Amino acid sequence: MALRAAVALLEDPDAKLRFWAGQSVQHWKPTSHAGRGDAEVADLLDRSRHLFSDHVLRLRKWEAGVGS
Repeated sequence: MALRAAVALLEDPDAKLRFWAGQSVQHWKPTSHAGRGDAEVADLLDRSRHLFSDHVLRLRKWEAGVGS
């Protein structure tokens, strides 16, 4: 899953990879492969919460069907 890979790279020592990963996480949208209600998606979004405002994080979670 692309979201899983991008969140893992948020802690990479390479600044370019961290930047790319942050961009990827911020532009992620749920797909049929990472479907609505997936608990792992909720965890990954929580781990990357520093990239979002509270409003946008709630919106992403709502779009993914993982609650607040």
